[in-house]
Formats: sequence, structure tokens, C-alpha cells
Amino acid sequence: MLVQLNINGIALIDRLTMEFDDKFNVLTGETGAGKSIIIDAVSLLLGARAQNELIRTNCEKARVEGMFIVPPNHPVEEILSSYDLEFDTEERTLILTREIAVNGKNTCRVNNRLVTLGILKEIGKQLVNIYGQHDFQSLSQSENHIFLLDSLGKEDFQNLLKKVEEAYSLWKSLRAELDHLKKSAGEKAQKIDILQYQVNEIMNINPQQNEDEEIAAELKLLDNWEKISSVVNEGYELIYGHDSAYDKLSKANVRLNEIIVLNNNFGEISNNLQTAIYYIEDAARALKSFGEDFNYDPERKEYLQERKYQIDKLKKKYGGSIKDVIDFKDKAEAELSRLMESEFLIEDYEKKVEKCKEQYQALAEELSQARKAIAETFEEELKNQLKALSMPNTEFSVNIDKNEPTSRGIDKVEFLISPNPGEPLKPLARIASGGEMSRLMLALKVIVAKAENLTTLIFDEIDTGIGGEIVLKVAEKLYQVAKFSQVLCVTHSPHIASLAHRHFKIFKI
Repeated sequence: MLVQLNINGIALIDRLTMEFDDKFNVLTGETGAGKSIIIDAVSLLLGARAQNELIRTNCEKARVEGMFIVPPNHPVEEILSSYDLEFDTEERTLILTREIAVNGKNTCRVNNRLVTLGILKEIGKQLVNIYGQHDFQSLSQSENHIFLLDSLGKEDFQNLLKKVEEAYSLWKSLRAELDHLKKSAGEKAQKIDILQYQVNEIMNINPQQNEDEEIAAELKLLDNWEKISSVVNEGYELIYGHDSAYDKLSKANVRLNEIIVLNNNFGEISNNLQTAIYYIEDAARALKSFGEDFNYDPERKEYLQERKYQIDKLKKKYGGSIKDVIDFKDKAEAELSRLMESEFLIEDYEKKVEKCKEQYQALAEELSQARKAIAETFEEELKNQLKALSMPNTEFSVNIDKNEPTSRGIDKVEFLISPNPGEPLKPLARIASGGEMSRLMLALKVIVAKAENLTTLIFDEIDTGIGGEIVLKVAEKLYQVAKFSQVLCVTHSPHIASLAHRHFKIFKI
């Protein structure tokens, strides 16, 4: 239950602290006094969307803090444990805090520890349920009835519902993949032709890594053949021909050997000359070998030029380098292989889709039976609640028809009602008056509160559209609900206010 609420810097409120009774609390006051602002502050604390307009004028931020006492064995303990949030099991105190700033910063805390807005929402949902205009609209729209009915299911039902959602998601995903494969198969022939042409074009030329660099180097030699031949021949003659550098160095070394015994320095010079002679011999052999092997071949040059043209064309089409071209070919071959095997993939996926469909349908049928059992109990409980709210002759039924498969199964749920004796059951959304809808929502919230073990229920002007004896019955029902759940009620009705255990009068000063 909500023990204390602190509000700072929200709308009209500068600073406000409210301490609530654990049973029936009523908030009254003139229209515009700020009753709904207090409810908005609680909504903010429970994770509602934050708007800068809520922040009080001239304030940098707004802050809401709520202290709750959690009863033993409450589901919120599991949530706290799953997020490793501290909770004193003796004091059983839980403090939620939320701050919003004009710069858009949003800060959430649980027992003074920072958490995400999603975690704050998850915790708040287990503690408080607020009935307002949105809930009225929700009950008025038949597509929401399945969600209201399913919220009454216990843990086994919720686990089964989760399995149905997972099975539907898998089935839908595989079905989408199968559709994609079939569509691809329709375009397969054209894609195969294009890919096969590209692969063949690259493979026919079959470029090798660094081949373009090798071709460029060889063409450079061929283009300069005359100059290279001239330099090679001339160089050979100069270093190894008649009266060459080799001859002169050899003669000099012979003469040095005549005086080598006279001084050690001559021996070192002789060794250096001999080393130079060896290098000249190596250079001469290399030049001679190059000159003998290197011949101008016009056919070879023409072949290399054509080869260079073909490789350049591939690089222009499939990438800036030979590596890019080879990578393109590898990817194209992989895509070709996938397309060629797509027929087998389609058959495989068809089997998978059929199997998933069967698993989904089996779970959905089981869920449908469980939902019908919940609906049967719900019908009786709601009728009993409505009797206490001056609707003793009201007939109520949960109509469950087959529906197209969805993540919630194969059922279409719609609430039917007959407020007056002798009238047939008709869709609730079309025939219920405002007063009847308010009582229906109150009855529904009472049932939901028991099913979900909610500690606090908040009703924002549930007396709208009702009066006389009916409002007395609503007041009595709220008083009865407060015996097992804390109730906060914004009202204009003195009948409801008179039964409160704690009464807050809201006014502006």
C-alpha cells in the first residue's frame, strides 16, 4: 500500500506531503483545485510518460517520491530479486522516486538505487492500478476485452500465454522467410543468368593476385628494350671486355703481389682489390645472362597488353583491385549455390512452417480452453459484483469466437451485456450507459485487484454519471474493496466521501 507521497515542483504544487490510510482514502475539492494533479504525480511515479508541462513554472525539475509497504509473499519481491534490488523483508518498505528535468533528463530510483524507467514501470504495475478515463475507453473497445480477460489468468495461464506468443513469433518468422524464398525463386532464373555470366567472365580471364603489377613491370622492360640492350652490352664490355675494368684491376693486383712482403698495408689493399674483382665477375655474369635471356618478343608484348586490358576491364566492373574481383567472384558463386539449392530450402522451410503451425495451434487450443474456464468464473464473479452495485438483473457473458491466429491465440473475445430483464445480450461497447460503464469498471477492477494481488487501487471520479441510490451502492462497494486493498478515490460525491477512513480536502491558496 502507498503510505506516503511527496510531490515537489509539479504543476500547481510547490511542496506537498500526503500520508494515506491503509484502507479507504478520499480526495475532494473544487474543480481545478488540483486533485487530478496528485493522481498525475502518482502516475508519473509508476512510469507514465513525462511531459515538461508538468514541471512547475520557474522550476528546473520536478520530483515525486512514494513509500510503499509490501505485504508478505507479494509478486513484486520476485521482480526486485531479479534485478538485484535491495529489499528489507522485515520492514517491507519500498521507496520509488522519479525526477524529471526541463532539459529532458529522467531519473528513476528504487530504494535509492538508480533503475531504468522500464524497471520502475514493471514494479509499479504490481503495486498500484489507476482507474481513469483511459480505462473507460478501454472497456468501450471490444478489441481490448481479451487483454482484460487474460489479466485474470493465474501463473499457469500466463506461462501458457507466453508459450503461445513465442510459438506464434517463430511461426510468423519462418513463414516470412519462406515467402521470401518463394519470391526469390520466382526471380531465380534471371539472377542465376546474371551471376553465372559474371562468374564465367571472371573465371575465363582468371586473374591472379598481383598479376597486374607483374604485367606492368614486364611491359616496362619491353617498352624500353633497345635502351636496356644497349646499356647491358656496353656495361658488359666496360667491366669485362677487352682492356676492361676487370683487366686493369687484375693487372694492378698482380703488381701489388710483387711488393706485398714489404709492408702489411699492401696485403690489405690487395685483398680489397680481389674482392672488387669478384664483384665485377658477378656483375658481368649477371649482365651477360640478362642479355642472353632478354629478347624483344612482339607477340609477348601484344599478349601482355591484351591481358592488361582484360584485367583492367574486370577491375572497372567488379572492384578497384584484383583482390576485389576475386572476392566478388567468391560471393557470386556462394549466391549461385544458394539459389540453386533454394528448391531444397523451400521444401525444408515448408516442413518447418507446417510443424511450427501445428505446435502453435495445439498451444492455442489449450489456451482457448483455459481462457473459456477463466471466462466462466469471471461471468459469475462479475454478476455477483454487479448485484451489489444495484444491477441485480444484469446478464453478462463473455463471448469467445474463433479468430485469425494472433500472438494471443485463436480467440476473439467480446463482453456482452443485458442490463434489463428480457433484453437479449448485446455488445457492451454499444449499449452500456456511462453510469453502467462506471459500475462495470468498478466491478472489473475489484476482480482484477484480487487476481493480481494489487495493494492499492486508485479511482479518479468513478462517480461520474451516477447518483441517487446507485452512488450509495458504489460507495459501499469501495468501502468493501478497502478491506482487502488500499483505495484512493477522487470524488465529488458526499456519499462516497462520508465512508472514507481518511479524507483530504484539496484547495489552492
